[in-house]
Amino acid sequence: MSHVLKHVNLLRSLARHRVLRREVGLAALLVALTLAVYAHVGRFGFIPIDDRLYVTDEPHIRNGLSTSGIAWAFGTFYDCNWIPLTWLSLMVDATLYGSWLGGHHLANVCLHVANVLLVFAFFRKATGRCWRSAFVAAMFAVHPLHVESVVWIAERKDVLSLFFGLLALYAYAAYAQRERIALFGLAFACFLCSLLSKQTLVTLPFVLLLLDYWPLRRQSAGSDATRSDRAAQRQRSVVRLLGEKLPFFALSAIFCAVELFAQVRGHSTRSLTEIPIWTRCLNAVVVYVLYLKKALLPFDLAAFYPHPGPGQSLVAVGAALVCLAGVTWLAIANARRWPFVLVGWLWYLGSLVPMIGVVQVGIQQMADRYTYFPMLGLYAACAWLVPALVEKTIVRGRVLSVFAGGIVAVYAVIAFVQVAYWRDGVTLMRRALAVTRDNSFVRFELGDALYAQSQIGEAMTEFRHAVRLAPGDPEGYCRLGWVFQGLKRYNEAAEQFRASLALDESIAATHNRLGWILWAQEQYAPARREFDRALELDEKNVEACVNLAGLSRAQGDFGQSIVYCQRALAIDPSLVDCQRLIAFNLRDQGRLDEAIDQLQNVLAVSPADEEARSELAHVLAMRGDRPSLVGQLPSEKTLRARGN
Repeated sequence: MSHVLKHVNLLRSLARHRVLRREVGLAALLVALTLAVYAHVGRFGFIPIDDRLYVTDEPHIRNGLSTSGIAWAFGTFYDCNWIPLTWLSLMVDATLYGSWLGGHHLANVCLHVANVLLVFAFFRKATGRCWRSAFVAAMFAVHPLHVESVVWIAERKDVLSLFFGLLALYAYAAYAQRERIALFGLAFACFLCSLLSKQTLVTLPFVLLLLDYWPLRRQSAGSDATRSDRAAQRQRSVVRLLGEKLPFFALSAIFCAVELFAQVRGHSTRSLTEIPIWTRCLNAVVVYVLYLKKALLPFDLAAFYPHPGPGQSLVAVGAALVCLAGVTWLAIANARRWPFVLVGWLWYLGSLVPMIGVVQVGIQQMADRYTYFPMLGLYAACAWLVPALVEKTIVRGRVLSVFAGGIVAVYAVIAFVQVAYWRDGVTLMRRALAVTRDNSFVRFELGDALYAQSQIGEAMTEFRHAVRLAPGDPEGYCRLGWVFQGLKRYNEAAEQFRASLALDESIAATHNRLGWILWAQEQYAPARREFDRALELDEKNVEACVNLAGLSRAQGDFGQSIVYCQRALAIDPSLVDCQRLIAFNLRDQGRLDEAIDQLQNVLAVSPADEEARSELAHVLAMRGDRPSLVGQLPSEKTLRARGN
């Protein structure tokens, strides 16, 4: 008997080993597949939409991880968001990679790879099916709709939020199978981290309830109970499961309020006057179907889809309603036989609600990045439905494997092509214009990208085109002003900035630009008024502080110049130009010892600053130091050691 038991245990051990080896092999294949599509993004540059905002514009991010940066991350609504973990992850990137954009891109890819593996692990854990889970993960890995979330640096919040969301799903599946409170707490903590990265997954509690129905089947009643007893058991089970999710729903409600506050505070949401509620609802119905179309046929993808406004076709709305109602009816009617279809469909519908446009954030109709989590429901529905429809035969497994592999390969090729459009802003925006209707937003961004590549003439053409498309948008005139300013055509630049301010006087950056033009024309009093107005609108506007410091110095007010430099440094301590300017002002006030100390501090931070080194020699000579001492200034190596 013991010999038989040993033999059985050996067989079980071998079976577990084969399963583990198969799972590890599939995981390695998923990683290779994902990297084949995305590995070359390390050579990509900035995208004009938001990338600089997320990498270089904010000093707390640019300067890397620090105590002050951590405090800033949790206390700011920068870019109309409260996403502290995303800011912290970008600070880590800055610490590790500095100004190398490839590092930021590859960090996104690494997070996507981790998400692919977590998708595989979660579905394998929840369903016990290895190959179907691998198909879901493979579709998630290579579907072209997800390129935007992975390749766009500014969408770090997307991949990071889902990373924690998938960890929460895995922990919840483990909790459902073992009923250990520690696993429930882990799921809740991961959910919190997901919301601290981005509030996209506020619908996760809803998804957890769906998972209780399938595949976890936590609402099932005993098979030996009577019909009425089973109904009562299911009712009690539903109440228990709902009660269990209350902490998750409460957290979702809190973060919904925080996100709405951040968006409204930053004037990112569109008012009902701009886009009426009826227009939003009609658009939402159409967009649900457009996402389905792009999921099946992922062509003509764009970084921006212009909102149709009241011009939405009622025929399209009617057709979309019929489509959505038909699929919903089929899913409900076959819920007992194919519960995965109902769960996958409701997963898709429900998790898209925050991004469907009823609360309109921005001016886009839809965005590929919004599908990063919702599409998992459809992938799962397909992975389980197709085998259920095909009659079980000896060759079924092989045929389905070849079919699934072919689909994944086709989508991988399309995704590889789509990734290439994101290599730079000019390519991306020209692609957007080619596959969507003409619109001012893409023209603006294309102009910015061309200007960054020093293609000034083409940039001006795009900005003029954008102004013709949207003559009431102040942004167009402002960007034209930038071009004229760069060409030193100051009168024309001032004319464009004034036209922009006539449409919207509350833009601090435009006041700064106009003030700089007036300063260059030696119109000091009007320039100061513009800079002061910029600071009234944004008290932490570094550019206005720097401009006022320079203007004060130009007018001989060295003390006021120092005050504005210090104000700028309080916002961004890395401004070496301001530190140097303080030294110049101290020198001109005759405060030579203080000027020398200031210049030595500058060199301690920036040992290669030749201007500061030359000025230090000059001030030492002014103070009357012996020539031998002036020539023996601290070396760059010594200054760097002091700075450390």
